[in-house]
Amino acid sequence: MFETVMADLLSVPGVTGVYIANVDGTLVESESITQSDDEMCAALCSEMFNRASEILGKLSSDSVEMLIVEGKKGRILISKIGDFILGVMADIKANYGLLRIEFKKALEKMTTVI
Repeated sequence: MFETVMADLLSVPGVTGVYIANVDGTLVESESITQSDDEMCAALCSEMFNRASEILGKLSSDSVEMLIVEGKKGRILISKIGDFILGVMADIKANYGLLRIEFKKALEKMTTVI
């Protein structure tokens, strides 16, 4: 269902995994180039987004559009589209601007599918 979305994101240099989950964290589709537990990654992306949404709602009555977590070795981008959570993991050396552009394009493509 989301094959082209995942393929486009994985074509961005430095992207190591793409995870699509239901808002409850159940894995819908995934693809990664690392040996990761895809179900765990999808569930954690969903949990991170849901917690950030809860916190932001309490602090400012606003909603999360995109959650970005940056570590020393990598980045995670997470967003909700309809009843789905899209999570992308990338190496810290990935071009951040290109990654955000492709992430937003992926969200737009998902709106046409759901």
